[in-house]
Amino acid sequence: MKYRGVIMDLDGCVYLDYVPTEGAVEALNKLRSLGVRVIYVTNNPETTSEELAERLRGLGVECSPEDFLTVGEAAASYISSRSGSSRVLVIAGDGVREYCRRMGHRILDLDEWSEAEYVVVGFDREINYRKLVAGLRALLNGAVFIGTNPDAVHPGRNGPEPGSGAFVVIFEYMTGIKPIIVGKPSKIIMEQALRRLDMRPEEVLVVGDRVDTDIKAGRAIGADTALVLTGITKEKDLPSIPPDLKPTYVFRSLRELVERLYP
Repeated sequence: MKYRGVIMDLDGCVYLDYVPTEGAVEALNKLRSLGVRVIYVTNNPETTSEELAERLRGLGVECSPEDFLTVGEAAASYISSRSGSSRVLVIAGDGVREYCRRMGHRILDLDEWSEAEYVVVGFDREINYRKLVAGLRALLNGAVFIGTNPDAVHPGRNGPEPGSGAFVVIFEYMTGIKPIIVGKPSKIIMEQALRRLDMRPEEVLVVGDRVDTDIKAGRAIGADTALVLTGITKEKDLPSIPPDLKPTYVFRSLRELVERLYP
């Protein structure tokens, strides 16, 4: 078969607010039965691989925690690759905190901002003024600025919701410092996914619902891409996609993708 592996998005592609998209469960299980290796790569900083695996198994998808790569794990791994165990101020979801703990980083309290070697910013349901002040001061004090991902919004069950990029840009605006983006469309998380799969880009199909993150990420590593229209990008948006971000394929859903590519 042409694609031995699939790098699959979750939010807006497999589910919307944890409700499966049309035919997704059956499609994913068929890929598994055919021996296609699927790794789910998500920009969601709130969760862990174990939580995601449990959630998908609850929906009826066969999977294990090793099949997931979250932006929290990618960020913690990136910090380790740069400087080993480090002092990190986290202004993001609990998934980032958990992976920083697992990889031996010291997670700082807000009043320890002056000790920060890294500030990781992403979607944070508990953002407040104290966090804004601590992050601002840590970055101006020389901490490395890590942004989980640049998504301005992400799809929710009842409509769009603020994404991690909405939080990252606050600190970029305050400090004038450009963040190192770890999540999609960055090559950082995508190259980690390829290593997890142990495959070359030409063996892999990158699947998602967003042109500006999923498709751009796939093109960044030289892989073919498939856009599904169950999330952010809709059919009416297709004519306005820039030529350099045109996906290899467009499908209405994961069901159609599997029916067409893996008949």
